[in-house]
Amino acid sequence: MAPKSVLKVVIIGGGISGIAQAVRLQEALGSKVDFTIYEREAEVGGVWRDSTWPGTAVDVPIHLYCLYSHLNPDFSSKWAGRDEKRIVARHRLSDRFVFRTEFVSSRWDSSTQTHTITFRRLPSNEFFTVAADILISATGALNKPIVPSVPGREKFKGVQWHSSRWNGEVRLEGKRIAIVGNGSSGIQVVPNIVDLPGIEIVQFIRSPGYFRPKVNFSYTPFQRFIFRYVPFALRLYRWKQFLEYDRNILSRGNGTWTSDLRARMTTNIITYMKSQMPEKYYDALIPKYPMHCKRVAYDAGWLASLNKPNVSLISDPIVAVDETGLLTSTGQHIEVDYIAWATGFEVSETGVGLNHSVFGEDGKEVRETWKENNGAYGYLGVAVPRVPNYFTVLGPNAISQSWGNTINNNTHFIARIVRGIYDRGLASIVVKDSVMRDYNKYITSRLDQTSLASPECGSSWYKDPVTGRLVAPAPWGATELWTRTRKIKWEDWLCRRKLPSGEIIEVDVRSPRSWTPWSILMDWVAARLQKWLIRLMTEVEPGRVGGVGKVELLKEAGEGKKQVVEIEVR
Repeated sequence: MAPKSVLKVVIIGGGISGIAQAVRLQEALGSKVDFTIYEREAEVGGVWRDSTWPGTAVDVPIHLYCLYSHLNPDFSSKWAGRDEKRIVARHRLSDRFVFRTEFVSSRWDSSTQTHTITFRRLPSNEFFTVAADILISATGALNKPIVPSVPGREKFKGVQWHSSRWNGEVRLEGKRIAIVGNGSSGIQVVPNIVDLPGIEIVQFIRSPGYFRPKVNFSYTPFQRFIFRYVPFALRLYRWKQFLEYDRNILSRGNGTWTSDLRARMTTNIITYMKSQMPEKYYDALIPKYPMHCKRVAYDAGWLASLNKPNVSLISDPIVAVDETGLLTSTGQHIEVDYIAWATGFEVSETGVGLNHSVFGEDGKEVRETWKENNGAYGYLGVAVPRVPNYFTVLGPNAISQSWGNTINNNTHFIARIVRGIYDRGLASIVVKDSVMRDYNKYITSRLDQTSLASPECGSSWYKDPVTGRLVAPAPWGATELWTRTRKIKWEDWLCRRKLPSGEIIEVDVRSPRSWTPWSILMDWVAARLQKWLIRLMTEVEPGRVGGVGKVELLKEAGEGKKQVVEIEVR
């Protein structure tokens, strides 16, 4: 049967994920695809549109964060801002957006082999439906702010807000503000407001963390000239950053080599932290858990700001809020004028794609299927169980290396899958139950061999808050992800075709074999590279304990002498 003349695709979300997916579909299918991007807000941009706190910036070098098909030689600095609008304009995507439109639900119709998607127009609350051959979730992970349910929070008579919805109308000069949280946003805010006249900052933290230095610098006109005009210079620079980040991801593994690498990194980071902050905060801020089991954040002056007399740190839990401030578990009452809740986002659900009111071919909501199986699970970060023709840019266990690289990889992978559906005249595809089960058994075993699964870690946004299942990160880095997604394993998918009579039949689709010398070579390279990376992350030398690394340190040996000793660090 000939393929449809055009595939109708609906993309939910107009941030960098949705924009990247639209570009990839254009590249892969051209006029063979008709896509629309539905966005809840009034303009593009996602999290970087909404986040306006003082010092807002990506915590991945901008040349690594940006799309690899849209390298920009003119970024001003290493940690520059995003440029979604430039990409929208370049690809003439403006007329593909429908703004102020909120996703409500989606149901798969097995008879028509389409999704029926319900939306609500804002602010009129008018409902309407759209039929689509393919539904893609590009909602991102940082779109649902979390504000803790602290008793009495509604009683506070001052002004309070979440850090991702920063209140720029209040004047902070001469005021006392509580910053609740020491994650990426909380530690960005403090050094950017600490020198305001008369301000006093009280920061509340729940747990210690690892904070590596974030040293920003501006690119010189000469460097930008090289990036623009010297062939491959910018790509080689980006490749260097890629390798540095992927090496960091390898240090999650509990193999001998990766555990030793993590131990050295741990020692360096703790040494840096001690050099920056007051000694009185060592116990509160230096972790007792292995590095990586919670996200490692970047310090751009926050630790040093803790030395200033107008900044104080409180690690006692907040138990209540009243009209004038916050009450801690030790009975201390802290009066403040403002409260900024830098308490992060709901990632364990929103970071794994749309799941509320998304119904599959078995009539079940994705969220319910996940609950029955102790948390979110999927296939290669882009597919979920029993929902045909539904793909997630950042699905369960998708995050490998950086957000930007994962978005780059997965949008390309999804576009190739959609092109395969078109070329093969398929009505729908869905991952086979047996493949989904075996894949998640394997990914769980790999995660168990990383510091992500360390029992000392406790809670983190990586995990399902109820079951503790690791649902956000992948166990591997970006290089291994490439080896797993460079080819589509069509044997893993249940493929269906719709006959002219309307009958739906299953068809056997096989992955094409490599036949050119180059493709055969790349198959060999990918297979060997994958095995090598797995061995690095998991192989433990005889006599060594997995997850424990060794590092050499200089110790005082008396009479002004020093000796090298080997210690174990988790």
